[in-house]
Amino acid sequence: MALITGGSRGIGKVIALDLASRGANIAFNYLRSYDSAAETEKEIKKLGVDCLSVKAHVGNPDKIKDLFEQVKKKYGSLDILVNNAATGIQRSAMDLETKHWDWTMSVNARGPWLCSIEAARLMTKGGCIINISSLGSHRVLPYYFSVGTSKATLEAMTKYLAVELAHLKIRVNAVSGGYVETDAFDSFPNKDDMVAAAESTVTTRVLDPQDLANSVAFLCSDEAEMIRGHVLVVDGGVTLTG
Repeated sequence: MALITGGSRGIGKVIALDLASRGANIAFNYLRSYDSAAETEKEIKKLGVDCLSVKAHVGNPDKIKDLFEQVKKKYGSLDILVNNAATGIQRSAMDLETKHWDWTMSVNARGPWLCSIEAARLMTKGGCIINISSLGSHRVLPYYFSVGTSKATLEAMTKYLAVELAHLKIRVNAVSGGYVETDAFDSFPNKDDMVAAAESTVTTRVLDPQDLANSVAFLCSDEAEMIRGHVLVVDGGVTLTG
């Protein structure tokens, strides 16, 4: 049974559908669009597995507790948590306001921490937690100050949790995605540059959300049992040349 935060659309949806296609029952939360959530739930159930969608804001600790209570009530336990939900204000450090910083950190850093702790209480031996990061955690990107620093925090958290939850037989890793063209690009002032970067892989194609979903599935598999606290970069080689 897998829980994907922010799983109603974008990369989270692709991860949810991929894990469902591999036989996992799926739970996911959404924040605003009931229609998107309902459509995603419908698509998941078509794959022959069960699905639970919950309206919950992972920036709110009380809503996180409610989300996991609903998962516990319906499924009893949890095998996989994918901390995918993310947000951010696309501004430089000089233009960012404290409310923007607090908003971003509450969802991108505090949320995954609290979700991981709640998940650990429901997981049995062999549980997996996967955090979805981005290249901005270690590369300075335009208008990415709040998100980039929150993702750097998320990657540090990945290492700490990998050690602290090891005695519970829980594995913790992260997938750092390269430029994947989603609707999130529309919020960036430098969208055209980002689209160009997305096309600059050393392979013959643009990175696809399915590439990230495949990596998540691998890290959750038995073959990855000895991979702990690792940040797997999936970027088509962008960082090799830029």
